[in-house]
Amino acid sequence: MTLSFKSIASWSIVVLILMQFVPLKRINPPVVSDIQLPGFIKSSLKKACYDCHSNETRWDTIAYIAPASWLASTIVASGRNVLNFSEWNIQDIANNRKKTTEIKKVISERSAHQQLYYLWKPENHLNDTERITLQLWLHQQGQ
Repeated sequence: MTLSFKSIASWSIVVLILMQFVPLKRINPPVVSDIQLPGFIKSSLKKACYDCHSNETRWDTIAYIAPASWLASTIVASGRNVLNFSEWNIQDIANNRKKTTEIKKVISERSAHQQLYYLWKPENHLNDTERITLQLWLHQQGQ
């Protein structure tokens, strides 16, 4: 049995259409205890981090089109599991220090740990002023 280009294309379209019906969790749970930060610091973190590391994710159109929606949903779920600013526990000081150390590391190494996100939204990269201000503020918190 040989498959023609037309039948392969037809089946591919059918599969893409069926993929749209796979349910995903694109929800934003309520903010439990949002991290309390100075205005400029918080706006910088919201710009660069909150889409993956908070319950305030802005779901773009691409997040509703499979298979990109699967990737977006997975990235946000894993980001929230690692660090969620909307569930920052004020009582858990040791864990918060660990999180703060990781944030320092990501910012100082200029690592776009989610490179696909920053390729999609390059405007969400921290600029040099934001990066330096965040590093200084995080350093002051560590003292």
